[in-house]
Amino acid sequence: MEITREVAVIVLTNANGQVLMQHRTEDAHVDPGRWTPPGGRLEPGETPLLAAQRELYEETGLAAYLKAGQVVERIASDGAGVRYHIFSGTTEAEQHDVVMGEGQAMVFLTRAEITTKPLTGIAQTIFGTR
Repeated sequence: MEITREVAVIVLTNANGQVLMQHRTEDAHVDPGRWTPPGGRLEPGETPLLAAQRELYEETGLAAYLKAGQVVERIASDGAGVRYHIFSGTTEAEQHDVVMGEGQAMVFLTRAEITTKPLTGIAQTIFGTR
């Protein structure tokens, strides 16, 4: 599989153990209408960690200490080979602190709530529903 995209994904957990999730818009190029943790493509010359920090801030207005986790390679729903760099972090932020910079919703959900949503492929992998 040829990797044509690299993406940073952030699994951000609040003090209540809820995970911040984005509901993608219905017109999104990849995985429209599905739920996923915040994240996005690495820009040229950008490290995965810097991309994760940038994407978290752009999409939520939040900053957090992020820890690198697993790296997953897969073929995305649009046929592209993608390398996902998955980061985890915790935050003291509450829902009212989140600024929705992308998507149709950006909310903290329990893991039980997450499993009831239509998830992106990488979200299915992260949360063990695939």
